[in-house]
Amino acid sequence: MDQRKQEFVPHVLAVRTGTLISFPNSDNIRHQVYSFSAPKRFELRLYEGTPTDPLLFDKPGVVVLGCNIHDWMLGYIYVSDDPWFAVTDANGKLSIDQLPAGHYSVTLWHPQVTDMLNQSGGELDIAAAGTSHNFSLAVQPPAGDATAAPAPSAFGNAFGNALSEPQK
Repeated sequence: MDQRKQEFVPHVLAVRTGTLISFPNSDNIRHQVYSFSAPKRFELRLYEGTPTDPLLFDKPGVVVLGCNIHDWMLGYIYVSDDPWFAVTDANGKLSIDQLPAGHYSVTLWHPQVTDMLNQSGGELDIAAAGTSHNFSLAVQPPAGDATAAPAPSAFGNAFGNALSEPQK
């Protein structure tokens, strides 16, 4: 999970439970990355470059990231016990390669979903490779100008939602 131009890149990172994640800082200024989220609470004190050790994300759930120096920096790590998951591209499309034929329960998540909780995408039967399906997810539009840095209250709400997440 990099930091570039005072943003977390990618904005949403999805990983499998048990993944080690590094937090390089590609900016020419220092950041102090932290999370109060139940699945992974941590703090990487003010640093440049790359901290020496990656962090182990060993519990499923949403981890909301912030920077103690730059209040508008907000990122998310979605930690999943499921072996099949993906993050959509800029057009809202995703691909899961080598997904075996079978019956699946689909879970959807987006940082702008009410209370940041998982949403059911329903059931899906995959008969063969190349199957495609469309899903819809209602999200809350960002407040104000999307190009401006969010107000500190938007940052606080994300952490409040993460702290109130039910344990899995």
